[in-house]
Amino acid sequence: MRRRKLLQLSGACLAAGVAPHVRANESVEAYPSRPIKLIVPFSPGSLTDGTARLFAPRMAEALKGTIVVENIAGASGIIGSETAAKAAPDGYTLVMGGVTSHGTLVSLMKKLPYDVNRDFTPIGLAVAPPAFFVVHPSVPARNLKEFVEWSRTQPQGVSYGSSGVGSSGHLTAELLTMKTGAKLVQVPYKNVGQAITDLIAGHVKMMIYYAPLLPHVRKGDLRALAVLSDQRASFAPEVPTAREQGFENVTSSGWVGVLAPAGLSTPIRDKLYAALKLALDDPGLRKTLATQGQEAIPLPPAEFKAFMNSEITRWGEVVRVSGATME
Repeated sequence: MRRRKLLQLSGACLAAGVAPHVRANESVEAYPSRPIKLIVPFSPGSLTDGTARLFAPRMAEALKGTIVVENIAGASGIIGSETAAKAAPDGYTLVMGGVTSHGTLVSLMKKLPYDVNRDFTPIGLAVAPPAFFVVHPSVPARNLKEFVEWSRTQPQGVSYGSSGVGSSGHLTAELLTMKTGAKLVQVPYKNVGQAITDLIAGHVKMMIYYAPLLPHVRKGDLRALAVLSDQRASFAPEVPTAREQGFENVTSSGWVGVLAPAGLSTPIRDKLYAALKLALDDPGLRKTLATQGQEAIPLPPAEFKAFMNSEITRWGEVVRVSGATME
């Protein structure tokens, strides 16, 4: 994730716009007059679900209203996202959109049931947890450069665990191969927990995933070679970036933001973003997010849209070169 760029964007001012009026029977000042539904297109207990349940109460407090988190899981986030896209653009249905549902799937799927740009109104980016490059202790490499060189000497390549074709771990490994020439072989798992278990056992030698790997690193069961962001993570400052080690543009994050159906009025959109930013600026929330390996990076609507499109382009190239597809 290009975190430095994101932080610069988050400081930019959002230009004021002219928009259609909100529903005739409700002024922007009166909004919200009933509970807002925040769709999480993944299962309870997922990273996206946990993030939503952390900031939703604070966002609701800022709005002087109620936000109800509803899980509509399935098909890598497609079902919940499609449900949101078809809802009325009145500010009472929001969705958590992320790197999969509103990023990589655009290129991985032959036909999505929604268009990221046409069917949604971006509210704001919320968090962007960076991915970590972690190996089993039996791997002789002590840094990313040594790993790449070592991988090229392995006749069958170096095995890595992922949660399947098209997952962030898979596509980031493909990105690394494109940028460095590393020789990697994917071992897909049905769930990330089993992949981590097999990595600790040494059945696979490498994995690219988020902060849940760090406790195993700190116990000595695994070794972190790099964090895949432009700057070191505040919650793991001991792990060097890939960029520090000479590898440019090898970044990956599990970014998540808030979107609404297309056609939402600008006044309501801006009111929602203001509440989201207020929630994410809360020191207590930021501290809690850090303990979970996440960093709050609120981006306003226009910048969030630009960022999403840059991610669609970036990962689209990885998908094209790798030939990865999902049905």
